[in-house]
Amino acid sequence: MEKPAEHSESANSSGPGFMPRPPLTVQAVTLTLVPLVCAVGVAGNAMVVLVVVRSRHMVTSTNCYLVSLATADLLVLLAAGVPAVTEAASAQVWIFGHAGCLGITYLQYVGINASTGSITAFTMERYLAICRPLSAQALCTAARAKRIAALVWLGTGAYRVLWLFLVDTRETAYADGVQVQCGYRVSRSLYLPVYFLDFTLFYALPLGLATVCYALIARVLFAGPLPPGDSGRSGSVHQGGPAGQGRLSSNSRRGAFHSRKQL
Repeated sequence: MEKPAEHSESANSSGPGFMPRPPLTVQAVTLTLVPLVCAVGVAGNAMVVLVVVRSRHMVTSTNCYLVSLATADLLVLLAAGVPAVTEAASAQVWIFGHAGCLGITYLQYVGINASTGSITAFTMERYLAICRPLSAQALCTAARAKRIAALVWLGTGAYRVLWLFLVDTRETAYADGVQVQCGYRVSRSLYLPVYFLDFTLFYALPLGLATVCYALIARVLFAGPLPPGDSGRSGSVHQGGPAGQGRLSSNSRRGAFHSRKQL
C-alpha cells in the first residue's frame, strides 16, 4: 500500500503544475496605462485622418504622407494594444485563435514598416522643397504623394506576407487548464536572417537616408541667408542687377536733363 502512495505522489510532483500568470503589478500597469495610451493615440491619429479627408483644401502632398503615417500608427496601436490588454486580463493569454495570431502579427509588422516608409517619403519631400525648390514644384504634388503612399502600403503588405507562415498558436496543458500562446513556429535562431533584413530595409537604410537629407537641408538653411551686416552689400548687389542698372541709368539721364536746363 505504501508503493502506490509513493507512485501517486511522484506523479503529482512531476505534473505540469499550475498555469503561470503575470504579477499583479504588471497586470495593473498594463490594464491601466496601455488602454489610456491606445485611447489617446487612436483619438489623435483618427482626428488627423478625418480632418484631411473631409477638407479638400487640406489634401496636400505633405498631408497625404501625414495621413499615411497616422493610419500606420492607428494600425499599430490597435494590433499591439488590444492583445496586450487581453493577455494581461485573461489567464489563457491568447484568446483570438489561430487566425487572429496570424492576422494580428501580420498587421503589427505592416503598420510598423508602413510608418517607416511614410516618414522616409516625408523626409524626401522636405529635402526637395528646401534644396530643390524648382523640382519640388513638379514632383511634390498631392497626386504623386497619394501614389507613393499607396506603393508604400502595397510594398510593405506584400513583404510582410512572410509572417503568415512564421507564427502559430501553441497549447500547453497545466493542472488548472490549457494555456494558448501566439508565438514563433520554429526555433528563434532561424528568424535571424528575417530580422537582419528588416533591420537593413526599415531601419538602417531609412536612417542613413534621413541623415543625409537633413544634413543637406541644414547646410542650405545655414549657408543660404546672408548675415545682417551684409545688408548694404546685398543692396548694392541687387542694384547691380538689370533692375538696378535701369534705375541708375534713368537717374543719370534725369540729372543730365536738369543740368542742361540750368545752363
